[in-house]
Amino acid sequence: MLNVPASFLAAIILACSLWGMMVGSARAENPENDLGSWVNANSTVRFSDRWSVFAQAEVRHWEFASNLNEILLRGAGHYDFSPRAMGGLGYVYVDFRPFDDGDNGSRDIIENRLYQQFAIKQAWARATFEHRFRLEQRWFDKTRVDDYRPGETKYSNRGRYRLQVIIPLNHESIQPGSYFVNVNNETFLNVGDDEKVFDQNRLAFAGGYQFTPNANLQLGLLWQARRSDNFSRLQLYYTHNFDLRKH
Repeated sequence: MLNVPASFLAAIILACSLWGMMVGSARAENPENDLGSWVNANSTVRFSDRWSVFAQAEVRHWEFASNLNEILLRGAGHYDFSPRAMGGLGYVYVDFRPFDDGDNGSRDIIENRLYQQFAIKQAWARATFEHRFRLEQRWFDKTRVDDYRPGETKYSNRGRYRLQVIIPLNHESIQPGSYFVNVNNETFLNVGDDEKVFDQNRLAFAGGYQFTPNANLQLGLLWQARRSDNFSRLQLYYTHNFDLRKH
C-alpha cells in the first residue's frame, strides 16, 4: 500500500502553478492565451438503484479567476443498466463571453444544448477506466453585448468520446481518506460538417481527495487543443452526491 503524505494536494497545486507560469510566459505576447481557470461544482442525486439526476454549474475564465469566458449550467437524468453501464439524457445552457479587449461591439453567444450519452466502466487492478460517448444537438444565438438584440441562430451536431482513468493511491479503492489521480482525454468531432470535423481535444490531469463517500475535491490542469489555438486551464472540481434510497 502506498503511503501518500498529506502534502499530496499541495504538490499538485505547485506542479500546476509551475506549468501555468511556463505556459503564461511562453504566450505573454497574446493575452488571450494566458492561463485560465475553470471552477466546477456538481452533484448526482440517486433515487433508486437505477435512476438518478445530475446537476452541474461551471464558471470559466480566460485568465486566472478573471475575464469571464463561460457560464455553463447542466442538468441530466441517468439510468443505470448495470453497476458498470449508464445512459443519460441532458440539457446544457452556456453563456459564452469573448475575450475582453475593450471592444464593446463584441458579441455574446448563448448556446442551448441537448445531449444523449452512454458510459461504461472497467476495472483493472486498482484503476477504474470509464468510456463515455456523448451526442449533442446545439443551438447558438448571437446577441450584442451592449443592447442584447437577438441575432442569427445556428444549429449543429457534435459527437464526443472521453477515456478517463482514476487510480487511488493510498487504498485499493476510492473511499474516505483516499488520495487519487484522474487522467482523461476527450475528443470532440462535429457531425455533418465535412470541412470542420475536428472541434477540439481536451487532455487533463488532476489530483483528488475523497472526504466522505459522497464528497471529493479535485485540482488539476487541462490542455485544450482547438482548430484555431491551444489553451491551458487550471481546474477546480468539487463533487457532493446525495443518496435518497431507503436502506
